[in-house]
Amino acid sequence: MSSIIEQTVANRTPDGATTVVKFHASLNVSNLSRAVAFYQALFGVGPAKAYADYAKFEIDEPPLILSLKPQRCGVGGPLNHLGVRVKTLADLQTIQMRLEKGGFSPKRQDDVKCCYAYQTKFWVTDPDGTLWEIYVLFDDHPTWGEGNKLALMMPPIRAMGFMGSIRRWLSRFRTTSDRKPDSNS
Repeated sequence: MSSIIEQTVANRTPDGATTVVKFHASLNVSNLSRAVAFYQALFGVGPAKAYADYAKFEIDEPPLILSLKPQRCGVGGPLNHLGVRVKTLADLQTIQMRLEKGGFSPKRQDDVKCCYAYQTKFWVTDPDGTLWEIYVLFDDHPTWGEGNKLALMMPPIRAMGFMGSIRRWLSRFRTTSDRKPDSNS
């Protein structure tokens, strides 16, 4: 992990953090420094804790605790995707711009009707292939999707890239026993 991060991180849970209910997710990552850089760009803040074998983000908005552990994982793992619903299009644009500035490639979908919702969003993958959907919800919608289903699926497929999409599709056929942790981690 970068010495810059280690020197600037308090490695403490923020004061008052335990008085708030937050969503928690823990992800296995192949390269902790790359993962920290991605999530710092995504959330706009650095980790609350950063060690050689663990990093933790404590995010106030959205209320989230995200832990990162450097160990082997299958592409996308058992997750379909993770997501963050933001309040405004300006919030969405700010996150998208931070990710692009960080060298990541969000794939935008404007004014779509899918997932029983009317929304604008973008899709992006972290360095390990975990798919993220960042979106603004405008209203509910009575159907899963409207229009060409392939067109609705293309932005997440583009976010994963051709090979990432193939790996993710093929990983559906592997059993849990096929995914063994890397003994070098």
